[in-house]
Formats: sequence, C-alpha cells, structure tokens
Amino acid sequence: MKNESGLLYIAVTASSAGGGIGLVVYDKAGELTDQQCLPMQGYTCNTELELIALVECMQYARDGDVIYTSSDFCVRGFNEWIDTWKQKGWRKSDKKPVANRDLWQQVDALRAEKYVEVIRATSSTHQALNEAYNMAKQALSKL
Repeated sequence: MKNESGLLYIAVTASSAGGGIGLVVYDKAGELTDQQCLPMQGYTCNTELELIALVECMQYARDGDVIYTSSDFCVRGFNEWIDTWKQKGWRKSDKKPVANRDLWQQVDALRAEKYVEVIRATSSTHQALNEAYNMAKQALSKL
C-alpha cells in the first residue's frame, strides 16, 4: 500500500459453514491498492463477524485511513458507545455486560494506536462495498 491515507471497505457474509470477510482498499486518488478475502470457519453470526472484520481492518489500517462499513452496529459502537462502555466497566446502560467485549477491547486498543474514521456506508453510495461483499462471498466459498 502507498504511503498516503487509504479508503478501506469491509463487508461480511455468513452461512451454516462459517463466514467470510472481504476487504477492499483504495488510495485517496481512487486507485485499487489491495483486496483480501478472509474465510472464518465456525462463525455464522453477522454481528460477531462484523466486529472481527472491524478488528482486521483496523489492524490493516494506517493513521489517517477511513473505514467504510454497512454495519451500523460497528459504526455506532466505535463512534458513540465504546467510551461509555469503558467508563462503566464494559457494561451497557442497562448494566448488562457488553457482548463480544474481547473484540471491542481490541478495537479500543487499536484506535489508541492510530487515528482512523469509521463511517457508515451503503452499497448504493459506495460501489466498493459491493466489491468487498464479493470478496466476502469468495472467502466463504473457500470453507
């Protein structure tokens, strides 16, 4: 990947066999710089897959990158909820433990290392999300 900031698009898909994560990376000039498909055996819950995809993407990302996802849960968790969860001992407002706490703690640790933005997007406004989804389907077919 080039030294400039990138635009990262992530998507997931799941079946009874497991899940797939697709990652597509563009530079700020709109040039495709990387694409990956990650098969995830044993994962069939979209919520957990979305969080794993966010962690993978944040590990890949560099300072200043923008991550686009269709997961409202990940976007809101990253931008709105995570700090409050931490302050409350990883509990939600109803006092119940945060689900997938280990993954959210990984997200928190990674966001402390570098600045990235996580933005909600749809495939109708960001064609690259369709490409990421196709990569996720390709990953799923490898299981």
